Amino acid sequence: MSFFRQAARAIGASALASLIAASPVLAAAPASKGPCYTVPEFAAEQGIRLHTELMVIGLTCQHLDAPGQVSLFNQYKQFTLKHQTRIQEWEKTLVGYFKRTTKGNATRGFDSFRTRLANETSQRAIALTTPVFCGTHAPLVAQAMAASLAEIESGLSPDAAGVRMANAPRCDKPAPTVLMADAAAAANAAPPRAPSAGVSGAKPKVKSKAE
Repeated sequence: MSFFRQAARAIGASALASLIAASPVLAAAPASKGPCYTVPEFAAEQGIRLHTELMVIGLTCQHLDAPGQVSLFNQYKQFTLKHQTRIQEWEKTLVGYFKRTTKGNATRGFDSFRTRLANETSQRAIALTTPVFCGTHAPLVAQAMAASLAEIESGLSPDAAGVRMANAPRCDKPAPTVLMADAAAAANAAPPRAPSAGVSGAKPKVKSKAE
């Protein structure tokens, strides 16, 4: 197992732990009776989820940037440029999902989804607190930059072990999945936390152009 895959699983575990702490009654998704993902669509969401997470890490953990070194947010931008073609393919696949499953503008649906995804990640950072979130998540940026596309996609494979956070379950094989709607409800149910002493910076709430 690659080091990158181990890091991706560790981050997934921390995400699930923060949600369970916020709401003990959070359950895995049952077999879907509504919109569901094909395998390529599910994999595309995992890729977009990673890309969005790198962005939020770069914005949230700027206090870890060292003078003379590439900042976390600039590393995120380098990752975007390095894998631009694949990221565009993930986006196109998910636009296709919204076109298949909704009646509205599919591109706008995707933009709204990605905004919710960024806000969900930011809320998770709040639930964990900045030191804990950055301590567990910041290393992923360098690991993602160092990993090949094949290693990244292997770590994000829909059939990889573990519980996945997703907007919808798979159609063919509803693996253990925490749906975004449940995740948002859990985050909203979490009691407010006092800001940590010496830690500054509100978590970013990203708005899409379509909103």
